[in-house]
Amino acid sequence: MDRPAPSGSADKFIKAIGTRFGFTEEDERLLISRMDGEMVFSAGETIVEEGRSIRFSSLLFEGMSYREKSTECGSRQILGIQIPGDFVDLHSYPLNYLDHSLVALTDCKLVTLRHEEIDRLIETHPHLVRLLWFSTMIDASIHREWIRNLGARRGSARMAHLFCEIYERMKVVGLTDGASFAFPLTQVELGDVLGFTQIHVNRILKELREAGIAEFRSKTVQIIDYDRLAKHAGFDPDYLYLTRRRR
Repeated sequence: MDRPAPSGSADKFIKAIGTRFGFTEEDERLLISRMDGEMVFSAGETIVEEGRSIRFSSLLFEGMSYREKSTECGSRQILGIQIPGDFVDLHSYPLNYLDHSLVALTDCKLVTLRHEEIDRLIETHPHLVRLLWFSTMIDASIHREWIRNLGARRGSARMAHLFCEIYERMKVVGLTDGASFAFPLTQVELGDVLGFTQIHVNRILKELREAGIAEFRSKTVQIIDYDRLAKHAGFDPDYLYLTRRRR
C-alpha cells in the first residue's frame, strides 16, 4: 500500500450503502485501511482508458465522472454518470480491463482499492465483499434503466427521467440543496447522454421549464414539481434499491 486513504474519503460510499444495508464502524475502518491515497484528475482527463490493464478499482469521493464509448467515425455515447460515493470501475476486478473509458466530468478525487486486497477480503471478510458486489449490481440496474430510457422514452420524458435519477442518487449522499442539485454537463454532453442533438436538448429544456416542472440553468437542475416530473418521466426509483435490505 502506497499511502493511506484520506480521512472521510469513503463517507459517501458508506452513506449510500448504509441506506440499503447498514455499515458498521468496523466495516468503515476495514475498508479505509485497505485503500490507497488519493488520485486527482482535472476535468476532461481520462481516468481509465478503454482496454488498458488495470489492477485496482477506484472510489470517487469528490467530483463527477462518466463512462464513454466512441464509434469509428467519432460519435460519442456517454454510458453512465458517477457521483461521489460511486466505485467507478469495481467490475474491473474480475475483468482486468474496461471495454469503455472513464473520464473526469469535473475535477475529481478518487481513492483506490487494489484487486489483491479484494482477494484478501473475499477470504477474511466476505460480508464486506458482498456490499461491494451489491454496488456493482446497482450499476448494472442503472445501466439497464438507461437502455430503456434511450429506447422506450421520447423527448422530454427521457430528460425528465435522467433528472429524477440523478436527484435521487445525489440525495442519498447528501448532495442536494432542497430540490436542486449541481449537474455540471453542457448541453452537448446532455445530448451525448440522451441521444439528442444540442438543438433538441435546448428545445426539451425549454419544454420542461415552460411546463413548470424542472429547470436547468448554470449547470444546476432545479426541480420545481417533483411529482409531476416523475409522472412525466414514468420514473420508478425501485431500480435504485434505496430501501434497507438484509446484510
